[in-house]
Amino acid sequence: MDKVACKSRNPFWRAGCTGALLLGLSGFGLPASASQDLRIDGEVLPAKSIQLLEQALSRVKPDSDAHTLRLGLVENHVLARAVEAELELATRQDLEALVEVEAANLIEQVYGQQLQHDLAPFLIQPKALSSQRLRETLAPKSQGVVLNSLLLSEAQQAEAMRVELISWQFPDQPTQRLNLLELYRGVSVQGQVELQQGNLRLMAQLVHDYAMRDYLWYQLARQGYSQAQLQGVRRLVRDKLVRHKYLQQIGLLSDFHHETAGLKQLARSVSDADAEAYYRRNLAQYRNVAQVQAAHIRLPDQASADRVYAELQQGLDFEQAVRRYSIAEDKQRARPGDLGLIRYDDPHLDFLRKTALIQKADTFSQPMLIEGGFEIVQVRTREDRQLPLSDPSVRYEVNQAVAKEQLAAQFQARLQALTAAARVEGL
Repeated sequence: MDKVACKSRNPFWRAGCTGALLLGLSGFGLPASASQDLRIDGEVLPAKSIQLLEQALSRVKPDSDAHTLRLGLVENHVLARAVEAELELATRQDLEALVEVEAANLIEQVYGQQLQHDLAPFLIQPKALSSQRLRETLAPKSQGVVLNSLLLSEAQQAEAMRVELISWQFPDQPTQRLNLLELYRGVSVQGQVELQQGNLRLMAQLVHDYAMRDYLWYQLARQGYSQAQLQGVRRLVRDKLVRHKYLQQIGLLSDFHHETAGLKQLARSVSDADAEAYYRRNLAQYRNVAQVQAAHIRLPDQASADRVYAELQQGLDFEQAVRRYSIAEDKQRARPGDLGLIRYDDPHLDFLRKTALIQKADTFSQPMLIEGGFEIVQVRTREDRQLPLSDPSVRYEVNQAVAKEQLAAQFQARLQALTAAARVEGL
């Protein structure tokens, strides 16, 4: 997946800097040629905002066209309008913070070398705050059951608002002040938990990142961006993040073994006929090793193993290497170092032979430390077996795959309907 460079050192925001902005737009982007605003049902996505995105994407995929990018932006926008309210509460709470971080990363990617990064001349002495005061201000007060321990009471919000953390002033700009409530509301759920626990180191990094993002926006304005164009950048980022989070939520971007509620329901309802059809189309995916023929070289230490491995990579015959270097007695066999026929269903396999079962044919392994020595294993031949659809693990994976296909079709149909219903100008 293509990625936007992430400059933030904050561990709780870095997870958001994984290329979510580029997801779904991979293959799009070209140095800007279109100067026309994009209008979707009367809402304006400014051309200059789009051009910033194009400049970032052109560094990843320079051979694609701006028209395709704009089509993707239309999809993102109409989908985001329709599904943002469907996102889980925690996701919606994190969204504002993620937008600011991803947008700042976008600015950094395009203008990073041109922009100043020294905030010191503009900062006004930060206010001292102890870990205890931080905990007392933000930690839940109730001792009973709390439905959402991250929500601050009105009294806590008033107290947090009074805690000024830092202020800064850029040339020809009014003084900006950051209080604890603003900081707390602008971070992820995980970041809020850490702040409630009094993590001053994280708080200091969050404060720095907050001010730096404001500095980037200030400098982008000095590059000639109007407020509408700055907000356009945020809108583009928000649309893409909403799409990304929505796809995660419904199960189309989740880990294969992580099931969302919708994915579980679809997987349970996959018919035998649909499962059989998918299985037949993808037989190669459901094969596993039946047996291998292998040999090994046993070496006394890491240095020897690395040296022999390097010689093998340079073309040394494996049998010659066994005769020359192995310290195992089986080097004297007719086929030096032979481990014989190794079957997957042999209940007495040792670890050395098990490693041979996971290798491809006509390959040798990197050195492995096994029972006090270093082993290099060569697999000469390998035979695979077809796993039946009746195998529970195979049926589970087939049902998951079919459910994802169905889910993708449902999503695509919804996206096409939303796009078709939108009034679009500027493509």
